[in-house]
Amino acid sequence: MSAHVCSMTGFGEAQGPLSDRRAAEVRLASLNGRYLEIHIRTQPRLDTSELEAAIRAVLAEKLQRGRVSVNITLQPLPGQGEGLEFHWEVLEELQRELARRPGGLELAPPSLRDLLALPGFCADGERALEGEERTALLGLLAQARDNLLAARVEEGAAILPVLAADIDLLAGFAAWLGEINATVRDALLARLRARLAEVLPPGSLPEDRLLLEVALAADRADVAEEAQRIESHVRQARRLLAEGGPVGKRLEFVLQELLREVNTAASKCREAGMGERVVEAKAALERLREQVANLE
Repeated sequence: MSAHVCSMTGFGEAQGPLSDRRAAEVRLASLNGRYLEIHIRTQPRLDTSELEAAIRAVLAEKLQRGRVSVNITLQPLPGQGEGLEFHWEVLEELQRELARRPGGLELAPPSLRDLLALPGFCADGERALEGEERTALLGLLAQARDNLLAARVEEGAAILPVLAADIDLLAGFAAWLGEINATVRDALLARLRARLAEVLPPGSLPEDRLLLEVALAADRADVAEEAQRIESHVRQARRLLAEGGPVGKRLEFVLQELLREVNTAASKCREAGMGERVVEAKAALERLREQVANLE
């Protein structure tokens, strides 16, 4: 069974108890990104590099690309509130130091605002995560990640028909190139005969010389190779979409090659209708580029 094609945008969340004293809510949101970029916010703030590394590892198990925002909120369960704690010893230490100030330096008594801004004076009573709580939190994170992945898969499935339509348009452009390439020699010969008839007497230019000039012009206008390469790149794009998985970067490269071939064909061949068909092909490529930029 082939893997899904995933968008890089989506949202996922999960919530539940971590222990008999605390619960948590995990919310994930992802946007487009060249690589996997993870930004973590916790409330209250948990400054543990070990926990952050574990969070990144859980997300990297199933996510390849995108800017992922992680918001974790810890909440006490009913009856398990952990209120504010004032560390008065910090104020006492401050007062002892202020007593040593130079004479004549008068200071107003500290206000409540001053005390709350004093490092270490006020704590919210939250204790660090215990082992079981940490394990439960990572389990919630995995649930939120899977929900995010499901949303990304759903959006990727919605993008596929749009991609297929524009890829079909490019396949039609390649087929059209093959058709006009088969008739370009006869068209060039007819035009050259008509122009020579306007300026030269009949028979003044040998037929073999005329055919040589037409052959040289037809060689310069030959787009058979470009048509074949476009067909090859179209097959590759279809195969990547069918295989699924993280195909965004590879599809971006295929689109660059397709644009190169379309531009080359446009510069070589000036047959009727070429300009209009090239505009259509480039418009399809631009739409594809915008959509593929959203794929993992």
